[in-house]
Amino acid sequence: MRKSMSIAMIAAFAAFGATAAPLTKEEYKAGRARIAAQAQAERQKCGSRYGNAADMCVARARGDQRVARAELEAAYKPTPRKNYEAAIARARAAEAIAKEECDEKAREMRKACVGEAKAVFARAKVEAMQAMTTQK
Repeated sequence: MRKSMSIAMIAAFAAFGATAAPLTKEEYKAGRARIAAQAQAERQKCGSRYGNAADMCVARARGDQRVARAELEAAYKPTPRKNYEAAIARARAAEAIAKEECDEKAREMRKACVGEAKAVFARAKVEAMQAMTTQK
């Protein structure tokens, strides 16, 4: 549920940034305040957990916050560079969550899992760079 909600939020920000006029300064400030409040609420939900579950929760909360900020920046100042930065933020968030999920695996499987997470990030970074150069 949480994953699909954050994916929907990311898609909405991406669609908004791609089709709508840039945000006004007031909308931008309100968006930053909303993102900060949501991030704080998500972090508080992590308080009752411990161990790797807490680490995963915090990684999701941080990732969601960074992605939302990057998407807001892309909507406020729509440039190919800001879209690239938003794509990188999404990739970094996914990598951080994947690495935390890898912590639960056995030694050799963990190494392979982390390697796969890094490879997915590297592919996403290349795709984002290609998208940025084609937008110019």
